[in-house]
Amino acid sequence: MSDFGAFEPNVYENLPEDPEQAFLLLEEKYRTECNEGVKKAHQDENLNVYFVDYIAQVIGTITELGLQAKFDDRVPQIENVDYQTYLNFSKDVKHYRTMLLIRHGRRIQGYSVQFDAATKVKVKHHIDQLRDIFEKLEVEQDKRDALRNTVNALQEEIDRERTRFDVYAALAVEAAGFVGESVEKSKVLDVLNAIARVIWGTKREHETKRLLAPTRIEPPRAPRPAPKKGDMDDEIPF
Repeated sequence: MSDFGAFEPNVYENLPEDPEQAFLLLEEKYRTECNEGVKKAHQDENLNVYFVDYIAQVIGTITELGLQAKFDDRVPQIENVDYQTYLNFSKDVKHYRTMLLIRHGRRIQGYSVQFDAATKVKVKHHIDQLRDIFEKLEVEQDKRDALRNTVNALQEEIDRERTRFDVYAALAVEAAGFVGESVEKSKVLDVLNAIARVIWGTKREHETKRLLAPTRIEPPRAPRPAPKKGDMDDEIPF
């Protein structure tokens, strides 16, 4: 049976700021925990306790994140929970999760870009240039570590299928805060601008291809042959 101690504190301390993303993360954890509890339960154990735990946790999440309106008053009263309640509530939650996943997937596509292999090599070259510059900076160790972390985060993002703009933006903001000398700042800005141009060029290229993609037009259907007089007579029911 679940309790607060079963989760690492970081799960709650590092939740996404977006309530919908936080809901997706927490609901998945609660549902996984419920399913594992049911799977490991003894033969004579009352399974309702796991379903009640799941619903109690999700209701708490919905309430704290201010998502009650998304469920149109379909949130059950905790004192009335049984297995049928769990089934009905899970259906509503799954419906909501599906909408959120589609919505956020489309949002990510709008604020991300897909690099081909050659472009990834080009961006990684610029990332290596930034690493070299950051390693030579005369800054405190914690600042150097912060810069390394943002560079590594962008490197990991480039390795994914799509690269999100916010990861690049985080690196640019971090660099702006720690790079002080004019010569060093100029070098960093040059490299950051080079990466931004690659991102912008790739996205513009994809948008142009999408707009110029030919629209498939269905060919006109061949006219049906006119029925013969004998055929028409056969179809008359009187």
